[in-house]
Amino acid sequence: MPSNKKSKSKKKLAAMNAAATAPETTSSGGAPPAPPVAPPPGDRAAFDAPAPRDVPADATAKKSVTETAPKATTPMKAPVAPEDVAPAISSTRATSDERAVPAEDAVSSSAECSKQEATAEEGTISVSANKEKRGVAFFDLDHTVIDTNSSWHWVQHEMHAGRVGAHMILTAIYWFARYAAGFGAGAERAGAEAAELYAGTLATDLEAEVNVFFDKHMRHRQRPGCEAAIEKHSLEGTRCLICTTSWQHPARAAAKLFGLETAEDDVISSVMEIDETTGCLTGKIETVAYGDGKYEVTKKWCDRNGVDLKDCVFYTDSMSDVLLMEHVGTPVAVNPDARLRAFAKERGWQIVDWGVAEARARKPRYSYGCLNFGGSHVGPG
Repeated sequence: MPSNKKSKSKKKLAAMNAAATAPETTSSGGAPPAPPVAPPPGDRAAFDAPAPRDVPADATAKKSVTETAPKATTPMKAPVAPEDVAPAISSTRATSDERAVPAEDAVSSSAECSKQEATAEEGTISVSANKEKRGVAFFDLDHTVIDTNSSWHWVQHEMHAGRVGAHMILTAIYWFARYAAGFGAGAERAGAEAAELYAGTLATDLEAEVNVFFDKHMRHRQRPGCEAAIEKHSLEGTRCLICTTSWQHPARAAAKLFGLETAEDDVISSVMEIDETTGCLTGKIETVAYGDGKYEVTKKWCDRNGVDLKDCVFYTDSMSDVLLMEHVGTPVAVNPDARLRAFAKERGWQIVDWGVAEARARKPRYSYGCLNFGGSHVGPG
């Protein structure tokens, strides 16, 4: 086809022009060949078939070399020596290790965090548990655990047994009246005088008698609210201890009867002295747990047992116990006397009404009808 012939002619012309413009010389150093003659204008046949020209031998040889030479390719890199490869491999491994370390660290860190969280959680549980064990609920006895004064009922019991005379009865009435009004300071003197009555009595005999007395006369006098409080603290794992001015015998009897701790070292009370050689009471008071003395005795117990009073609760009805109330973390006034009620309101302390035992007759806080020898059933409420 004409177009194909024209295309081939143009390619031939371009090749001849390239050869002509190259700085070629003959082997003898002669002049370069004459430039190609362009075909006359309008002569299509001459253009399609250009006139032949003489090509020097050098050009022919050069063209042959050029045509036979391989095409240019991407230069090959120099061979890599093994010693050059080793660092690269080492570097690659190091890079891989560096990339792997964070993952290992992440796993280790995650495991460590989990361990720390578990430890922290266990620590929290442990601290909480220990705190519950260290925290103690202390309960006053008379008018707190029970809705009456056990000492007054005991005086009546002793009067009917013939061991208490008129003088002691009058002394007891005086001090119990002061105690009821919140002015019990000095009552330890009456306690010391009463203790003298038991000089020479076997401690075990007195304890047995007191146990029978409590079981018979005090069992039904526990305040309903007290029973609920003891149950609540027990479920929480809080220790519940008696903390009373009464002697050790009634204190242990009450603890046993109302579900408080009964171990000798865990009963906080006044203590009648016992002759270790005979087992008899000496008639002296070894420890007074009344007023400020109750605070001192309780503080010593806490120090021995690793307990902080700030972790403790103290339930009482009497103004005479105010020093201990000021040192515990949670002071609670239970059916308090007038002075303690006013003081507790001023301090913002909790005031609760634990009610009275169902079996209790509705009588004033103190009644001295027993002086008519009617027995304890008409005694103080």
